[in-house]
Formats: sequence, C-alpha cells, structure tokens
Amino acid sequence: MPKLGSGEWLASYCLTEPGSGSDALGAKTTATLSEDGKHYIINGQKIWITNGGFANLFTVFAKLDGKFTGFLVPGDTPGISRSPEAHKMGIKGSSTREIFFQDVKIPVENLLGEIGKGHKIAFNILNIGRIKLAAAAIGGGKKAIDVAVKYANDRQQFGVAISTFGAIQYKLAEMAIRMWVMESAVYRASFDIQNKEHELQAAGASYADALLGGAEEYAIECALLKVLGSEVVDYIVDEGVQIFGGNGFSADFPMDRAYRDARINRIFEGTNEINRLLGIDMIMKRALKGELDLQTPIMKIMGELTSIPEFSGEMENTPLSESKKAIGNLKKALLMVSGAAVQTFMAKLEKEQEIIMNIADMGIYVYAAESALLRAEKLIAIRGEAACADQIAMVNAYVYDAADHINKAGKDAINSFAEGDMQRMMLMGLKRFTKVAPFNAKNARRQIAASLIAANGYCY
Repeated sequence: MPKLGSGEWLASYCLTEPGSGSDALGAKTTATLSEDGKHYIINGQKIWITNGGFANLFTVFAKLDGKFTGFLVPGDTPGISRSPEAHKMGIKGSSTREIFFQDVKIPVENLLGEIGKGHKIAFNILNIGRIKLAAAAIGGGKKAIDVAVKYANDRQQFGVAISTFGAIQYKLAEMAIRMWVMESAVYRASFDIQNKEHELQAAGASYADALLGGAEEYAIECALLKVLGSEVVDYIVDEGVQIFGGNGFSADFPMDRAYRDARINRIFEGTNEINRLLGIDMIMKRALKGELDLQTPIMKIMGELTSIPEFSGEMENTPLSESKKAIGNLKKALLMVSGAAVQTFMAKLEKEQEIIMNIADMGIYVYAAESALLRAEKLIAIRGEAACADQIAMVNAYVYDAADHINKAGKDAINSFAEGDMQRMMLMGLKRFTKVAPFNAKNARRQIAASLIAANGYCY
C-alpha cells in the first residue's frame, strides 16, 4: 500500500475475460492450492486490462475450487505474459493489454479477503468505479464545454460570431444544463455515501468495511449515475463536434479526441444496458427482502388514479414551485409504472429487459431532476434568488424536458404489458403525472447561453 500510495508502484485490476465481461462470475481463470499448501497456482487469461503494460501489482479474480476469489499477484511473477497494446478508438494514453497467467505461483498470503468472497470485492469496487466514472465525466464535460464556447465566440460566419445564433446558443445552454444537473446528482450521491461510511464507522465498522458498505448501500445510485454521466458527456462532445462544424471532424482540432475518448464511458464499468438492468434489479430485490417499502406508496398512487383529482388552492409561489410540484408527480409516474410491471410479471420481470430499461430511464430523470432542485434550493438559501437566476432556469428547463422523456418511457412500458381498462387507466394517470405548466424554454436557454458566452467558457 505505501508503494501504491507514493506512486512507486502502479496497480491493475484483472476481472474481464474473453468469455466473461458483464457476466464476471463466469470467469474461467483458475487458482489451485499447491501440494505443500504454501502457494496458489493461477492459470487463465484476462482482457481489456487497464495499466496492463506496466502494472507492478495485479488484483486477479479466479475460481478456487469453483469459488470466485480475489488474489494479489506481483507483476514480475514468473509465468505472467502480456499482449501488445490494444489498438483502440480512443483513450490512447491508457495502457490496455491482455494478461496471460501460466502456472503463476503466489504465496497463500496473497489471498485477497476470503475464499469465495471475491464477488463482494469485485462488485463493490465496481460500485465505487461507477460513481467515479460519473465524477470524471464532470471534468471532461466541463472542459469540452469550455472549448466549444471559446470556439463559438471566435468562429465568424456572415460577419458575426456563431455564438450569436440561436441554434448555437441552444446547444451551449443544453450542454451546460445537462452538465450542471448531472453534477448535482453525483455530489448528492457522493454525500450520501460519505455519510453512510461515517455512520458505519461510528457503529464500529472498520474503514474498509465502511467504505464497501457505503458504496453497497447506494449501489443503485452508482449504477444509474454511471449511465447518466456517460450519456451526458457523450451528448456534450457530440454537440461540440457539431459546433466546430467541419473542423470538429478534423483530427487537428480538439473535439475529435474528446469524441473518441468519451465513447468508452458507456461500455466500461459495466455497459449502460447492464447498469440500467442492475439498478432496477437491486430495487426489486430490496423490496422483496422488505428493506424497501414500495408497496405502500404504489397502492396509494393506484388509489389516486381512481379518485377525482384534487385542485389545491394555495401553493407556494417561488421560481421553483412548479418544478417542485412536477417532480412530485413524476415520482408518482415512476412508482405507478414500476409497481404495475412488478405485479404483472413478478420474478419474470427480469426477462422483460425493454420494460426494465424504460423504468430505469424514468428513474434516472427523476433522480437527476430532484438532485438539481435540491441543489438550487440550497444555493438560493445561501446567495438569494437574484444570484441564482441561471440555476433556477436550468432546473426549470430540465424538469420541463424530463416530463416528456418520462412520459415517453412510461408509455412504452405500459403499452408493453397492460391491456384494456388497466391500460387506459394507467395511460390517463401517466398523462396526469407528467403534465407540467407552460414554460418558455427558449428564453431560459438564451439566458444561460448569454452567461456562458460572456464568461467565454463553463461558468457554473
């Protein structure tokens, strides 16, 4: 650990194999105990191994008597060989190789954790890796916005900077909105994880157990934020290429590299498809175990569908009050659709991947929208409304758009499994829960774009 901490050593994580990517537990690499009981002998192959070309220490997952287990393997151990560097679309500054283990002998002391408990290490580290990927996307996305704004201010067409054009301002503003909302969600989940770690340590857990426990408690958020972060940064660099026009397609300009580098984010740390499925699967499992009460709010919402809508008179009148009300209803839409899907399919829901993906998208939009709202409310309490005009505009614009996305995902899900009166009732409920007040999104985006253009970069 001291050498890793100082940078004298570099480490590498060996999980993926040719036949087991998302299905990590299907690994074929084996570890056997030597006859004298002093060593483990590892045989197998790992692929797509980051730092593979120069790592001093490998964390290797293998089957020991059929049990998935972790091992620490020094990089200079005899029997280790490495393929040439992989030829990749992007992240060319990252070493990526195949690692081969042929009768690699390591001391029994190099067992990592407990025999058969390698999945706990692997999956909890993946949880941390997923939220870290979303955090990394914040940095990359902000840099791409900076570059795009500067280019839009410098590039002249028809005698003026292209940043004066409404179509370009829309792109710049939408890039900033998605970035700010995603950042809000990442910091919210990170804070929750940190608080859980402190809670576990206060209860007597070790630092390591608290670290893993915090990530495990918020594994659902980690999975969905990995999706959100990777897709937001993908949107940003794609629009960045478009703002650069023909120059965006040229390798002599920076968006080429950003575009290629960003694409991997939707694949590693678990593909976005797997993370969508995982996020919803974890919610369902917690509900079945009684750790999460979904039934009570679902039944309340289903009862609301058959009752006459209430028209409340007085409502708080703040710049965010409509968005706050809308988010409450969007949560109802999510619970209604997910609850009906569970009741329809029960354990067989895991086979209905398209429906799960619809529900995951609804959940991502709800969590992101609420995170942005909570952040804006905190900022207003600190700085006042006038100083937070752009943040208010970002929340309202995001919620306004999110309602349509949630409506579409919910409608696709409902039409996949409901029929007759149930289908009609749910579609009516979805329409009610995703209805939002009229909002001038064009003016909101122009306001945000004006701030970006004046700052000549990302300014939030």
